[in-house]
Amino acid sequence: MSLRIPQPPRAIAAAMLALAAVSCASNSAKENSFNAFLQTIAAECRPLIIGSENIGQAIVFNGLGARPENYNNFLGQTSALYNGAIPATAYRNSLNNFLGGGSSNDRSFDCIIAHLPKS
Repeated sequence: MSLRIPQPPRAIAAAMLALAAVSCASNSAKENSFNAFLQTIAAECRPLIIGSENIGQAIVFNGLGARPENYNNFLGQTSALYNGAIPATAYRNSLNNFLGGGSSNDRSFDCIIAHLPKS
């Protein structure tokens, strides 16, 4: 005796596949727009220096020139800011605490925040 498991109708299966494709595309579109934002701030906010790190140079050279933990923290915090998950004051405070203070920090933060997409 074999147990027969009912198969979902083709329309439902097709809809689920389409939904999965759209969700992957939207994640890819978000990632592409964030990467474009990074390239913009690297060019427009030059020199983009936070603490002792030349973050603008690190963006251009995919992390080279910055300590990996500092660059990764910058990317994570900047992504959170870009996606609206943290406010600008928390962004500034977090990176100041992690990367250290510096004479270029305020100018760099102001420029990054000025280039955020308008909601």
